[in-house]
Amino acid sequence: MLQSKEFAAAVIDALSAHICVLDKNGAIIAINRAWQDFRTENSPNPRRSDVGVDYLKICQDASGPGSEEAGEFALGVQSVLLSGRELFQMEYPCHSPTHFRWFLGRVTPLHVEGGGAVVSHDNITERKVLEIELARFAATDTLTGLPNRRYFLEFATKELARTKRFGTPAAVIIMDLDHFKAVNDTFGHVAGDNVLRRVSEACSTILRQGDVLARFGGEEFVALIPGSSLADALIVAERLRGCVLETLVPNGDDSISLTASIGVTEIIAGDKDIEAALRRADTALYAAKHAGRDCVKSAAPPST
Repeated sequence: MLQSKEFAAAVIDALSAHICVLDKNGAIIAINRAWQDFRTENSPNPRRSDVGVDYLKICQDASGPGSEEAGEFALGVQSVLLSGRELFQMEYPCHSPTHFRWFLGRVTPLHVEGGGAVVSHDNITERKVLEIELARFAATDTLTGLPNRRYFLEFATKELARTKRFGTPAAVIIMDLDHFKAVNDTFGHVAGDNVLRRVSEACSTILRQGDVLARFGGEEFVALIPGSSLADALIVAERLRGCVLETLVPNGDDSISLTASIGVTEIIAGDKDIEAALRRADTALYAAKHAGRDCVKSAAPPST
């Protein structure tokens, strides 16, 4: 039977997580093979062993991607060492020049005479990549590739919060493709889907990088223009209207053209929620339809 220390070393060396054991002052008293291999591969000046090194100083001296979380992790280590906290854990990025990586760091107390802690770092990159892909899928309209209604509402709600806090202007544009049902009825749904994709691609080129164009549903699109007054947003809306008008979608030997009706409003600090601004923009949209379509109308926010 192996001696207890040899047995413990063999056990932690068999684990894929990067593990180090700290004394009560935070000095490293043991590491496993995975820890040493990772440090050798990723440290600019790797040591033969980190045993004897102050782990908190390693956190303090961290640099590069993910280093901004090192200070928070060090505080978690201290909370276990000093207060007897039973568990501290946090997820953090640790990207290399060639790979995106994420880890789950866990700190638990070492229940021996004198105290200490066990620190482990598990590579959770596969799970994080899957989470990111699922989040992207949940926020994307599968037909056009634009953000969907859910993403837009989350983004716009954050923008409203900035308006309330800092007084920064922002505007909402709602655009509806005129007589789109006739496109589906005349040319079929495949052609209609192609029209939606082409219009989405064309209109995306009109907006700035910080603007958000989303498909709200059916043939309705909505745009959020941060930092934009109502007058500025009207200029953007006219560009969108012209873009739709000029977009010719090939369909066999022919092409499909259409127009858009657009409603615009400004987000204000007095809006209870983003739905208040959307209702104003929707009112302006219907005014554009009643005015003969293929035009832009605005709805001024209520005076405060």
